Amino acid sequence: MTKKILLIIVEGQTEQIILEDYLDEYFANSMIRFDVQREDILTKWDANKRIPNIKNSVVKVIQSYLNKYKFLAKDLTAIVHITDADGCFIAPEFVKVKEDIEQNLFYTEDAILVNSDKRKEQIEQRNEMKANNARILVANDHFSINRLKVPYQLFYFSTNLEHVLWNERNEIPTEKVHKADNFMENLTDTIEEYLSEFLPVSQELPYREKMKKSWAFLMDDCHSLQRGTNVPLLFEMIKSDVQ
Repeated sequence: MTKKILLIIVEGQTEQIILEDYLDEYFANSMIRFDVQREDILTKWDANKRIPNIKNSVVKVIQSYLNKYKFLAKDLTAIVHITDADGCFIAPEFVKVKEDIEQNLFYTEDAILVNSDKRKEQIEQRNEMKANNARILVANDHFSINRLKVPYQLFYFSTNLEHVLWNERNEIPTEKVHKADNFMENLTDTIEEYLSEFLPVSQELPYREKMKKSWAFLMDDCHSLQRGTNVPLLFEMIKSDVQ
């Protein structure tokens, strides 16, 4: 029997580093494929500087992958999509101007610090766009690809992956891959066990209830700046869809 593809859409290479080997071993009956975007499609404007339809954007990513590697929609068993929360659900008053910061953007436990009023406006717009797009995708449990329904789920790291893994919200971009490699080399538990410590809901709940509550938690107050993730739930989602 030909293995079906579990497609995992991620923002950067670090997600692939921490998840690929475990998923390959855990779901040996599926072909695990990562599609690294090297950008955040939830905050990407179109060519005319307008906000695109996020569902169309995700479908384009999926279609592009299928076309590039000569696969068909029927080859997909499910689509997993992982994003960084980036503090996108905080209220505008928690984006604060602090002119003496070295970076033009700095995340804290309860605020996003920026170095100018212009940058504050940009981040507020980014947050609104990403929060709205995330809400749309969270409510979406499948995509129709060439008239075939393929299961889909969006998951998050908060504030970002580096924050969850080694407690650094403001990691230097050039250090991320190296530190992710080191993290995995020194990890004594499975990555699923490690990440489960940062799941903000009870493991005893049914899967759909956990997903719902984990997103509700993230969207409340300043939780999208605080250390947490619902990525452990992707293993339950995958298991139900591929077995």
